[in-house]
Amino acid sequence: MRGNIFSTAYMLSNVIAVMIVYLCILKPAFGRMCISILFIGASIVNTVIAISHPRLYLTYADVAAVPLYVQFINGFFSRHITTIVLSIATAQFIIGGLLIWKGTLEKFALGGATMFLVAIAPLGAGSSFPSSLLLALACLLLMREKEIKPWPETLFHIKSDSKKIIS
Repeated sequence: MRGNIFSTAYMLSNVIAVMIVYLCILKPAFGRMCISILFIGASIVNTVIAISHPRLYLTYADVAAVPLYVQFINGFFSRHITTIVLSIATAQFIIGGLLIWKGTLEKFALGGATMFLVAIAPLGAGSSFPSSLLLALACLLLMREKEIKPWPETLFHIKSDSKKIIS
């Protein structure tokens, strides 16, 4: 894997990914909220960069760990950067938004998030590998959760397990 794996951004993204996996185990609603915010934030950042500085995405060819990704970035992708990245940003926004809902919509979003995160892993340092795989693991953990509640409901609903004692 090429690229600066000792940069602050690389290290921070991996630490955050570990924390999100931990949250998905202990407090799934908060973990889901973090993944939702992460995807919505990524969609906004990608939209701004795709419109203002699309050629920046070509630097991923320098850090990709898989030659097929390098060829794709330098070939087809280099001729259609804005269109492809805006499509990705739209999908990221939809995934982030659907993670707010429960049931089938959330499972669909978690499946899409997992596929996306695994697909960007071969970008190596460009995807802060292994953070993308850690986040995919977090999504899989959330898919196994039995009772799924939308994170705003869980976030603002305090459930008390204490019993009143009558004297």
